[in-house]
Amino acid sequence: MNIKDQLNNLTIRKMNTVEINKSIMELNYRKQKLQNEVEDIQAQINFLASLRESQRPTEDDNERIYKLSGQSLFDQMFGDTK
Repeated sequence: MNIKDQLNNLTIRKMNTVEINKSIMELNYRKQKLQNEVEDIQAQINFLASLRESQRPTEDDNERIYKLSGQSLFDQMFGDTK
């Protein structure tokens, strides 16, 4: 039974203030747990995005790659032997 059904069942009979407060507290607790989970997931996303950015080639890397692309694989690995 989901929470909406539970609340509907409770409202069929007359709820007293204690029961209403208890239900509100339980819902607030569940809401906070879910909010904490969302924050944890967002922190993981931020970490991975930061990691991705740190691994992107810089302009210097791109320039070096461009210069090396004109050389043979042998020259790239062992230096220009000319």
